[in-house]
Amino acid sequence: MTRARTRECHGSLRIAVAAAWAVAMAACTEPEAPTVAASSAAVELADHIYTNAQVLTVDADFGVAEALAVRGQRVLAVGPNDAMLELVTADTVITDLEGRTVIPGLIDNHMHFVRATRDWYRHVRWDNVTSRAAALELLATRAEGLPEGEWVLVIGGWSFAQFGDDGANFTLAELDAVLPDRPIYIQEAYRRGFANTAAINAAARSPVSSAENRAALNARAGGQPASAEFAGSAMSLITAAIPAVSDATWDRSMQAAIRDLHSFGLTTVYDVGGNSVEPAHYETLRRIAQQGDLSMRVFYTLNSQGGVGSSADEIIAALSAQSPELTALEFARFGWGESTFAPMRAAPWHISAEDLQSYERIALTAAGQGWQLHEHTMREEKAAAMLDVFEAVNRQRSITAARWTIAHTNGISAATIARANALGMVFAVHSSSRLATRAQFLAGAKPPPLGAITASGGIWGLGSDATTVASPNPMHNIGWVVSGLSPGGERNLETTVSREAALTAHTRSNAYMLFREAHLGSLEPGKLADFVVLDNDYLRVPADEIKNLRSVMTVVGGEVVFTTL
Repeated sequence: MTRARTRECHGSLRIAVAAAWAVAMAACTEPEAPTVAASSAAVELADHIYTNAQVLTVDADFGVAEALAVRGQRVLAVGPNDAMLELVTADTVITDLEGRTVIPGLIDNHMHFVRATRDWYRHVRWDNVTSRAAALELLATRAEGLPEGEWVLVIGGWSFAQFGDDGANFTLAELDAVLPDRPIYIQEAYRRGFANTAAINAAARSPVSSAENRAALNARAGGQPASAEFAGSAMSLITAAIPAVSDATWDRSMQAAIRDLHSFGLTTVYDVGGNSVEPAHYETLRRIAQQGDLSMRVFYTLNSQGGVGSSADEIIAALSAQSPELTALEFARFGWGESTFAPMRAAPWHISAEDLQSYERIALTAAGQGWQLHEHTMREEKAAAMLDVFEAVNRQRSITAARWTIAHTNGISAATIARANALGMVFAVHSSSRLATRAQFLAGAKPPPLGAITASGGIWGLGSDATTVASPNPMHNIGWVVSGLSPGGERNLETTVSREAALTAHTRSNAYMLFREAHLGSLEPGKLADFVVLDNDYLRVPADEIKNLRSVMTVVGGEVVFTTL
């Protein structure tokens, strides 16, 4: 439904009668919602009704309604206030949202979620901070809530270009002045890190530091040279020394991460492993899920970081020995990636015929077992070679319904997009390019080709690639593709999309990518009651202010998991 038609849905009651609703739940399909009189005896009644809202359903018509009714974990009805209020019982809770906007729960289709959880309680996020002074002040604020001597960390999601007051590198004296007696480590993506003297000294004393590394660290701390910067592999001198945590601390840190993500409006994430991820990361997640304390819907991939070896034979054995979980709605694994086979990450691009044959064996096994491949690519030459393999696999076993995914998509051509569409593939578009400067794009950096994907009719969803290279806040992603603006206010994305398209990409399209479109991604009768109440009007705030939108209430399966109301 276009914005001009958004109020038309207020003229009819869009609810499912009890029989239709029950049949839909049994079949796990999206129910039709017949218009019925609210007084009908067949109508289910609500546990909770949210009135006086602007409910963006993000269904196929992008409808807008005044109110939302919930029964149990699912949406019972959407429609006008008076019709929803006819579903009230003596026990129904009614919440007046006072005109606020309601959207479906936001879904991130590509996040390095578990990797960030161990140290989240130590983290400071600078994702939308435009002042150097304010950024440094946040370090001191975080330290106030931590035990004495605990490290304070900033692990990516920012760039110096976003600081309007001063974009120079951090100095040792500057960081020492912020927290002279507490270790600080700040990492700018994967390029370089910055440490204060307390962090350098702690690393030099760490039992994990070799004699050679201790000497290098002691020289740095002694002013030879007086620099806070650790570039490239030198970052590991510091990161290896960050203290480990107990299981109990890790559990609490993961829960803190989840609470923060809920405050951004996230209700579902797809975790794709990543550098430094170990089986222990997933054991922590599984432990919380088994305790019934996992309020985030977490889907994740099988990958080498989860204990699978890196050789083709080991990968094939893992894919053959396990089955993807395509029905669970809270915690499930159904994909392989984001790096499916190490030789496919070669840079500069070169892969042997033998390795390509191994990659084809892996892909054919995944197709036979029903696994979704989620393949990282930011280069046309890799994407073209990958599609050569996928087309060969498709000639042996159809993958057109498997929803294999090209992640990132930067630099891929219109021809590659067309080939992927022909295979039924989908595109996971990520906002790591949001941090790039205009000059970097003019010099050849390639953002995701949103215009070409959209024009092709391809299915695409928004994700973050957080947390090291991008912000985990979905409103930053949405704001970027609508406004085209970097965190510092510089236009770095030429082709933008509508607000409706951007919100659909972070909800309904991502639900499709995750094979959960019958249950997630829109606010329709019978679907899970995952939704977010925003602090401002998504459809009307200026485009450059979308990034500032926050949740004032996040609901997962009908339960409030975050609120400031």
